[in-house]
Amino acid sequence: MATVDAIYTVAGGAWFKDSLNAVAAFFNGKAGDNLLAMSTSVSVCVGAVNYISSRNPLDLVKWCGFYVLIIAVLLGVKRDVQVIDLSAPSAIYQVDNVPAGVAVPASLISRVGVGLAQTYDTLFSMPDALTYTKTGMLFGAALAGRSTDFTFTSAAEQRMFSDYVHNCVIGDIMLNHKYSMAELMESADPWQLVLNPPRGASPLRGLFNQNREFMTCEEASKQLQQDDSVSSNDVDKYYARITRSLHGFTTQIFGTPGGGHNEALFMEMLGDSYNYFHNTSMSSTDIIRRNTVLNGLRQGLTSFTSNSGDTAGMLSIATETSMAKMRMSQSTSAAIGTQTLPILHTVLFGMVIALFPVLIVLAVTHTLSWGILKGYIYTIAYLQAWPVLYSILNHAMNFYLKGKLGGEALTLSNFDQMQNTYSDIGTTAGWMSLSIPFIAWGMVFGLGKVVSQAGSTLGHTLQGAATQSSAQAVDGTYAFNNMQTDNVQGNKWDTNYGHRDGQITTQNASGASTTLTGSGQRVVDTGGAMSRLAVHVGSADSTIAGLQQQARVSEQQSIQSQQGYEKSKASGWQQLEQFNNQFGNSATAMSSSDRGQSSSVTQAMSQMMSVVDTYAKVNHISREQAYKELTDKSRQASVSASATAGTPKWLGSSVSGSAEARGTSSSQHGTTEGNSQQNGSRHDQNAQLVNDFRKSRDTVARADTKTSGSQIDNNAAQRVSQFAATLNTGQREFEQSVASQSRSHEFSKMASWAEDHRAQIDQNYDQQFADYVAKHAPGEADALLTDTASPEVAARREQLAQGFVQERVIPQLEATWQQNRDSLGGNIPSSVPSHPSVEGSFAGNTAIIDGQEQQAGIKRDVRDRAQTHFDEASKEVAGAGSEINHARVKIEHTRDSLKNNHEKNKAEQEHGMKNEAARQQSLGGTSEDEMTDKAREAQKRGAREYE
Repeated sequence: MATVDAIYTVAGGAWFKDSLNAVAAFFNGKAGDNLLAMSTSVSVCVGAVNYISSRNPLDLVKWCGFYVLIIAVLLGVKRDVQVIDLSAPSAIYQVDNVPAGVAVPASLISRVGVGLAQTYDTLFSMPDALTYTKTGMLFGAALAGRSTDFTFTSAAEQRMFSDYVHNCVIGDIMLNHKYSMAELMESADPWQLVLNPPRGASPLRGLFNQNREFMTCEEASKQLQQDDSVSSNDVDKYYARITRSLHGFTTQIFGTPGGGHNEALFMEMLGDSYNYFHNTSMSSTDIIRRNTVLNGLRQGLTSFTSNSGDTAGMLSIATETSMAKMRMSQSTSAAIGTQTLPILHTVLFGMVIALFPVLIVLAVTHTLSWGILKGYIYTIAYLQAWPVLYSILNHAMNFYLKGKLGGEALTLSNFDQMQNTYSDIGTTAGWMSLSIPFIAWGMVFGLGKVVSQAGSTLGHTLQGAATQSSAQAVDGTYAFNNMQTDNVQGNKWDTNYGHRDGQITTQNASGASTTLTGSGQRVVDTGGAMSRLAVHVGSADSTIAGLQQQARVSEQQSIQSQQGYEKSKASGWQQLEQFNNQFGNSATAMSSSDRGQSSSVTQAMSQMMSVVDTYAKVNHISREQAYKELTDKSRQASVSASATAGTPKWLGSSVSGSAEARGTSSSQHGTTEGNSQQNGSRHDQNAQLVNDFRKSRDTVARADTKTSGSQIDNNAAQRVSQFAATLNTGQREFEQSVASQSRSHEFSKMASWAEDHRAQIDQNYDQQFADYVAKHAPGEADALLTDTASPEVAARREQLAQGFVQERVIPQLEATWQQNRDSLGGNIPSSVPSHPSVEGSFAGNTAIIDGQEQQAGIKRDVRDRAQTHFDEASKEVAGAGSEINHARVKIEHTRDSLKNNHEKNKAEQEHGMKNEAARQQSLGGTSEDEMTDKAREAQKRGAREYE
């Protein structure tokens, strides 16, 4: 059974396995045999030539010895190899039939290197978190250093604690003197000190929580202690922070996240590292709580600076700048080394193994054999010296860090210093780790020269940073946060003197800049936020042009409406004359349901014709001219009245009903009531004629819209409707003409006002117009805004500019004009009574008039009474109809009764005549019936006497 050899590697065990498999497969196949045959032939030829030239038998002995060693021992002996990956100890990588020339040196030297490293770790006796062979370079120091950056896991709790420090902790120190700043800085448990101070938290001062609700310091202290997120329940969040800060290498140590075992291992290693460096026995939860509170206090407290001289300040700046630069350089080197050195070691070791076939072929030649074999062994030894040197460096840095910290507990006063110490040690170790490959090479080929070179490099680095920072501090050439990118300047010649001082210029998001001068003035420059276009859209010029254009349009509309009004007057005269002629030669038959509207319309039109004739005779003009003048004056009076006095209200009602029944009874009911009120004065005959013409015209115009129950059997109704429609058309044309003329005058006044006040309203709308074009013509916006040569584009741009003015500019000016017109003369004294006095006078006069109306017995409920009488009359008419029906029934009944009485009387008369004739023929003139009745009566009397 073949012996199993172990080869140790820092990482990449699976890749080493593949490389060894490739080497074993190559030498166990025909390709390896052919290569060995070729190398043997070359070696024999080279040996023969060498022997012929030297005539030394020892050359033949050397050739035979190296050939037997390589072929029989290094390639002939096969070994089983197991690759042990230190980053994944549980993984097993085994390869069979590996040539001894690869397996034995790699196994022997890797065992020596890893064994020495483990021996150093065992002798140094450190926790697992600080052992290089288990956790890597300064892993424990990294855990302890990263723990100083812990903050609250809840953002709301972090903000609340910062506000608590500002409003409560500072007050307890400065106002109430519950504890001093020194006590807080040196406190070993600041959590309890700030949340449970002596005499308790303040019940007066407070803060606002995340819901913007006020709570006192006492309430906030209780809530912070109850809602404390710094506990072992949230350890996974802190573990995630450590994993991100250490670039994911913690996965190789803690394993795959999940299951809880990685968090538990993290807590254990954090406690071991912290207790080793600070000589404490705190648990991981206490460490996290303490560091989180310290960070919260640092964010909430204000910083205090000490007063010192200029020289001390310069020295401090130079020192801090030099240290910052050195730390940055070392930190960069450490980051590079941490990322590349483990991979570099693995790749170099794998390359040595993979190149073994090539080296063996060259080693067959006896003149090259010793040099190739020696270099091969030295290379493996060089690579295996890395872990030993890293282990020594890790222990040295941990030991130095422990001595630097001095076992001092972490407090608020030394928080920054300890963070810098952790950072310095880490960056120094990272920078020195870059020199490990060179030091390892020097250990193999000569250590003194390499160590001297490493010391020289370190000295140059420190001296260069210190010299540069000191020179900047002395010269006063400071440059902080001065970043320049793609800053190319050329062919610039400027010998002018310029001096600017005390200004702060800020460029806003819109492109405009705001400058705060040294005197405190605020200067705004919108040049960077304003477009320069081919067309300028100014507020005043655009507004004036738009208003003048609208005034011209309104004037044109007024002219068109005036022409329509003149046509309607001529047409109205013709229709009135036709109706007059036709009405004189026609007969009108109306149904019984007419309410009198047709007759009133006919009367009105006749009255209009009469008024026209009278007006023509009085003024000695033609009838057509008289009609037109009356139409104009009546419409002007209507418009004037509606514009000055308002619309007059009138009320009148008339209700009548009748019912009649003829027979033996009749009934008739009726009620009529009317009220009218009219105010006016007659100046001359023309005014009266105009008034009569207007009333008649209104009657005819209303006939086109009122409902009538009459039915005219000739075409007079059609003429009336046409004439009424013509009057209404004329009325509309006249109103449109007046309105258009008013709008034209209004726009003209607004244009004049804009011209007079252009200094107040002039604004630059170029940028708004650019946005307007981009919105309404997105596909051609660039051409419209930049092309100044094309006439078509200019026309399209002008069209959009007009639309922009009508949509954006004109409405604003109209609102300003209306506001200024309403307030015009508001501050000018005048003899006209004020508005309250006019209202008071009007109210007093109204009361006087109402009192006189009551004394005169004038009733003001005419409309309601008329409606009441109308309803009563309607009921009486309905009742009269019922009475008529009832009377008709009674008449019929009476007629039947009279007929029956007549028949009865007739029969009685005939019977009486018979009895009279018989009585006259009987004794004593007694009739037969009377005698019979007397006999019966006597019989009855006799019977009673007998009884």
